[in-house]
Amino acid sequence: MKAIWKTKAVKSVSLLLAVIVPGIGFFSDIGGVWSLLKDLQLDGESLVAIQGRLSPVFRNPGFNSNHDDASLSIQVRNYSEAPVTLIAASLSVQSGRTVVVAKSGGKGGCTLGPDRNENNPITIAPGATQWLTVGTNIELRGVSSYLTDEKMSDVFVHETAGTPFSIAQLTYVDDLNAFFERSYGRQAKLKVTMQSISNEKHVFYFPIAQGKDLFAKDGSLHHDWFIANWKNWKDVRSLGGYKCKVKWEA
Repeated sequence: MKAIWKTKAVKSVSLLLAVIVPGIGFFSDIGGVWSLLKDLQLDGESLVAIQGRLSPVFRNPGFNSNHDDASLSIQVRNYSEAPVTLIAASLSVQSGRTVVVAKSGGKGGCTLGPDRNENNPITIAPGATQWLTVGTNIELRGVSSYLTDEKMSDVFVHETAGTPFSIAQLTYVDDLNAFFERSYGRQAKLKVTMQSISNEKHVFYFPIAQGKDLFAKDGSLHHDWFIANWKNWKDVRSLGGYKCKVKWEA
């Protein structure tokens, strides 16, 4: 959602410049126009969330508890001209009922928790895109009772390299959104705050009941991913569905 707001803001700025450029000699310099656009680039935020994925953590019926827990993985792109090194990430729930931060979580690899001393720093080069997972999980209360084997029986799962990726019947995305809205409220969202090595904070919001599918690249949660990984949990090889590329030495 934040990425959509940014796109509209940049379009508005571009339209404004198109009106005033002819009357101002300064703007005959293309470099000057570009500099002004950069100065007006929203609040100077360098990182943009491309997409988000909620992944079932303890879907396996063999687990005795925490069946509703899910991890949050985010694909982040660095639009600045300098590397950004992330050292911590925290997660909270806003404007939601029932849905809460889980007691479970993860560490290591491309996972960032709230304690920066326990994380492997993740550096994103200028123009580069990086997957990472938030170390704190979210408890989607009631989802295990909703996504029953019977309800999922007709769902066809698309797999890539033998791992769940999406589903054929995207109407199930609307169904899941409706369940989340009834259970948690339409305004319920996840707030992720990341801290960089320069102490700069990067904040992202993910509306839970407004998820989309794999075609959306606007920072939305991909609920088709969640459903696919829920049904074909036996084929899940890595949490978040990405290969960690962090280079770190103890």
